[in-house]
Amino acid sequence: MAYAEQAEIEALHEPKSFLTKYIWSQDHKVIAIQYSLTAIFVGLIALVLSDLMRIQIGFPGSLAFMDASTYYQAMTMHGMIMVIYLLTALFLGASATI
Repeated sequence: MAYAEQAEIEALHEPKSFLTKYIWSQDHKVIAIQYSLTAIFVGLIALVLSDLMRIQIGFPGSLAFMDASTYYQAMTMHGMIMVIYLLTALFLGASATI
């Protein structure tokens, strides 16, 4: 009897929507998925920055918006994203919680 009551209580606390399951979850597996998706998204931003820098190095002056100051800003943002956001979130956050 106690087991049936416990099952009913647990059924009431199941996530019912996307927000309650994936955004405000406290489950360690869901948190690992959140870390992984965040790291992949931020990694794509870093990839775009690295491509812009490579185009500027390969074809100087081809990107009108990329002057020396913008190039250095892109390089700094790329480095910070790769080290802090991508590596920390992906390797420490996502792998430690799985």
